[in-house]
Amino acid sequence: MRFEEHLLDDTITSVYGLEVVDLDGDGVKDVVIGSQGESVIAWYRAPGFERRILSREHKGTVGIIGRDLTGSGLPDLIAIGGFGRQNRDTIEYLHWLENNGTGADFPSHFIEQIPYLHRIALLQPREGIPPVLLAASIRGPVGGYDDFGDPGCLWCYRIPEDPYREKWEKRLVDPGLHLNHGLFVGDFNRDGREDVLIGCRDGIISLIPPEDPFEGEWRRTVVIEREASDVFVADVDRDGVEEILSVEPWHGNELALYRCQGGEWKRRLLDDELHRGHAVHGVDVDGDGSLEIMVGCNGGGGGITLYRRAADEWLKEVVDRGGLGVGQMRIVDLDGDGRLDIVAGGLSTGNLKWYRNVPDSPEAP
Repeated sequence: MRFEEHLLDDTITSVYGLEVVDLDGDGVKDVVIGSQGESVIAWYRAPGFERRILSREHKGTVGIIGRDLTGSGLPDLIAIGGFGRQNRDTIEYLHWLENNGTGADFPSHFIEQIPYLHRIALLQPREGIPPVLLAASIRGPVGGYDDFGDPGCLWCYRIPEDPYREKWEKRLVDPGLHLNHGLFVGDFNRDGREDVLIGCRDGIISLIPPEDPFEGEWRRTVVIEREASDVFVADVDRDGVEEILSVEPWHGNELALYRCQGGEWKRRLLDDELHRGHAVHGVDVDGDGSLEIMVGCNGGGGGITLYRRAADEWLKEVVDRGGLGVGQMRIVDLDGDGRLDIVAGGLSTGNLKWYRNVPDSPEAP
């Protein structure tokens, strides 16, 4: 297995928001990005990945989710707009962009302003009911540029049946998340329902929702009392118990693996030479049944590194050596060949790349 690099764009600054979704309903996954530095939300239509501009009205797009909100059969886009810790002329806001089927000029529908809004995700509370939208702010509105004393918050929103006319009902889940950065959604406790794991200055925090996220208590636990940035949950050793992958501290230089042993989470440092770590994933990219770890950085030119387990060691393999400073990345089969690829946006390098997973030899499947 190797990754074949494809440059999709190098003309948009600060690529941050990223989604991989079949935007036009042709059965092929496309790429959608938003820029933190420019007023651009763009669509790269597969298979040729030609660019179409969906909107030039929204700067600071650091989060994008594809979801059919109108019942048209095509995914609309839920997005964060206006993110900019230094420039407070615009307060960060939630909005959704209507997929009008034209591939251009998606109308925007305002949901709500949230100061320093930084992450969004969908959570499926249980099978058979619609997902809820999670929205997390990196900090509160009080204080100067680098003052993170005022904590960020996590909210959940009920997605309305009629998003044109109905209000997005919300509930405050957690008001005390200092320097809230990583937001992972998955079945952390293996009860068949999705949970939330957050990396922040307060540590790594799990939030287990009730069956109805708008009724009952969200169970909060500080799992790890160590400042964390991005987090990911995966059964790395295939023993039936989830492990935690963590970039530490905020935008940090360390990659840690936590394994629960005897009721305690034991930390193993896998790497302490990250350059401003900004994304972490645990996936089986080569299809051998063992999980690999993928980390993206955006300091010192950036880069993407794969960690492969060999006996009790983790061996590093460079995917991109400083050619892309990761804002976000997705591990997904982009071309439909059955192998997981990497799609990453360059926050510090102003580019967008697809790393195609190809066999080592033409004879390989």
